[in-house]
Formats: sequence, C-alpha cells, structure tokens
Amino acid sequence: MQLAGTRRASLQGIRARRELQVCRVASIPQGPRQFATIKPNMASSTLPKAPSLASGEDFRVTANIDVASTPLQLRKNCVLFYTHDMEDLAKKIAAQAGGNIELGKIRWKKFADGFPDLFVEDALGIRNRHVAFLASFHNPSVIFEQISVIYALPRLFVGSFTLVLPFFPTGTLERVETEGDVATAFTLARILSNVPPSRGGPTSLVIFDIHALQERFYFGDAVLPLFESGVPLLLERLRQLPDKDNITIAYPDEGAWKRFHYQFKSEGYAEVICTKVRDGAKRIVQVKEGDPRGRHVVIVDDLVQSGGTLIECHNVLANMGAKHVSAFVTHGVFPNFSWMKFKADSGSGASDGFRYFWMTDSCPQTVRDIQGKAPFEVLTLAAPIAAALQI
Repeated sequence: MQLAGTRRASLQGIRARRELQVCRVASIPQGPRQFATIKPNMASSTLPKAPSLASGEDFRVTANIDVASTPLQLRKNCVLFYTHDMEDLAKKIAAQAGGNIELGKIRWKKFADGFPDLFVEDALGIRNRHVAFLASFHNPSVIFEQISVIYALPRLFVGSFTLVLPFFPTGTLERVETEGDVATAFTLARILSNVPPSRGGPTSLVIFDIHALQERFYFGDAVLPLFESGVPLLLERLRQLPDKDNITIAYPDEGAWKRFHYQFKSEGYAEVICTKVRDGAKRIVQVKEGDPRGRHVVIVDDLVQSGGTLIECHNVLANMGAKHVSAFVTHGVFPNFSWMKFKADSGSGASDGFRYFWMTDSCPQTVRDIQGKAPFEVLTLAAPIAAALQI
C-alpha cells in the first residue's frame, strides 16, 4: 500500500510539471517572428565561392601558404635556429622574410666519447618569442643531437615553437607487409609527436611532400603538422621555359599520379601515366596512358633514391618519340652518389639524357654534391618555409 501511494504521488508530480510547461508555452506572445537583419560584410564579397562536394569540383589545396594574404599585424617575427647542415637554406629563409626572421645560434660540439655537447645561445633572449628549428634527418647519426635541441627549445619559455623538417626520411617505410616488419615512419612520427609544448601550445611541424599521404595520421595530437609541397616551385619554373607550351607531365606510376595530378590540373598540362609490369622476376616500366611524341615530358615524383625507376621511365619516353625528357623530385636523396647515373641532354634530344633534373634543397648533402653539374638544378624551399614561419 505504501509503495502504491508513492507511485501515485510520483505520477501526480510529473503531470503537474507537464501542465506548468504547457502554461509557459501558451504564455509566449504569438505573432509574426522578428529576425535581425544582418548586413553583409562588403570585404567578404571578394572571397572565392567554396566548391560544393556534390558538384564534383576539386576542393583540394593546390598551393602552399601565401604570406601576402596574412595581415601584417598577424605575421610572426621569428627566431630561426638550424642544424649546421642547413645553414645555407636558413640564410636564404631569413633573406626571404624581409626582416621578420632572424637567425639564432647553437653551439654544436661533441664530448670525447662522441655524445653531443650542445648550447643554445641567448636562451633568456628568446623567452616569449616565436621560435623555429630547421632540421635535417638525412643521416641517422645526426638525429639524436637534433632531437635533443628540438626537445629543449620549447621548454625555454618561448611563445611558440615550429619544427621545420623538409624531408621526412623514413616515409618509404610506412607499411607492415609481413609480420615482423618495423614501420619506422610511425616510429619517427611518434618521436616528433612527443615534442614538449611551448607556452603558446602544441608544436607546429612543417614537412614537404611526405611520401605517403596516410602518414599524416601517424602524428599524435600534441603536434600540429603542416604538409606543404615542392610542386608550386616546379610550376613557376615551367612557366619560364622557352617551350612552356609543349610540356607534358609524366608520372612513374599510378601512385604518383594520384598524389600529384591535381596540382597540374589548373594549368591544363597533358599527362602520361607509366606503370610497372612484371615479366618473370623483373618489373618493366610501360606507358599506360598518354602520348609523349614530340613533347617535352617532365617526370614528377616525391623523391629519388637509386634513380632506377626514373631512368627506365626516361628510356621508355625517349623510345616513344619524346623530344626532351626532364624530371622533378622534391627530395633528391641519391645515396652512394647515385646521381652520377643521370646524363644530360646536351641538345640532341631525349636520347642523350635529361634536359633538366629539378630538385629542392631539402637534402643538403645532395645539393652540395650536384652543385654546378648538368642536368641538375636546385629550386629552393626558402620562400615557402619563410611564409610558413610567419603565420
């Protein structure tokens, strides 16, 4: 009996609350609704209309950061530290920034046992400043000393910290195909994801043309990766060529086409797509789509190591009647001086060799090796890095 009485009291309380709610709704004055009129911002009328996903338009980013679009009052004045292998690039970055980037100094020494003896100069002077470090992990032997500096700088009470690592060197080791394989791309991403935060928040990480796009998801939430590309530098260079109206872009495989073709779409370049076909134990490069006859064909990829695939592509394109063959890679790794395999087109055409071989200065040891040697030409990353450091 007592339980039944409790249930009745509870139901009565619920009904009372519902009646009160109905009364409150009924008490709201009825009539036409009034909405505030929002006047459009005239400055926003200059912004391009965002493409609709349903329209089939390509909405991917096709250009790097443009510092000119950042208001002057929002641009950072940055102190840029660098590893000694990157000194030349660091100086070019500072020159590009028009005084907004100054170079910091680190003393790089070693103890008698070979371990690093490091010192950040003017550590008190960089407090509350925007600070960046330009790294190069081109050799495993130099990574530890740089990681030591990278972990130390954010803890010096700096206002914000940006790590610029133009070449992510373990990017080609991103998959586990057989149980026991170690995906060192994930290992390096985990190391960089644990860089301490600065006073301004997480570390920003700038990388150019990481090998596999899914690797962006290897980084943790403690860093903010910014993925840039060297392709805009190539596009600018192609516009300067005397035969700029006779350019065809070639991709050494379907993966390179998926990765880069949208960046050339707006320029209207013809395309050639190569593929690798197995012939017994060998893999032969063939043209899958496109016609290179009479064209200046530029092979585009993210990096080169031994150069075997690029040379095979060159031979196939030359045999099919290409007038000239050139190549572009963002990262010229070239272990064991493999760049020496690439011969220059001295003017007789594609059969001689490469008309141009463009690369960026993301791998400093290669830049020093190929300086002044045909067919190589370096397109510097100074301008896009300077822009990225000022946002």
